Amino acid sequence: MNKMALIKQIEAPSGITLEQGYHKIAEGHLKWIESKRRWYLKYTVEHYYDRASRKQKKEPVFLSEYLMKINLTDDAESNPITQAYEHLKTMEGFEEAGDI
Repeated sequence: MNKMALIKQIEAPSGITLEQGYHKIAEGHLKWIESKRRWYLKYTVEHYYDRASRKQKKEPVFLSEYLMKINLTDDAESNPITQAYEHLKTMEGFEEAGDI
């Protein structure tokens, strides 16, 4: 299943509560971390007030960035973006996020 976004109530850094927050990965960049001797994915999440706001091409309420270990081998269970959505669901505040 290809995930396209997550739905979850969340509080923005400004204090606004996004009741039906729509959280979409906007971009990701591979990053080699020499001290760890492995690849990581740094990805940016756009946080919208709700799905309708995203469809209306409104600006996101805020952005956030995350860094995760990435599995780029042939035996990876999913592509890097799906791995990023699974990672996001382990972050504080997103534990019970629903897939869209």
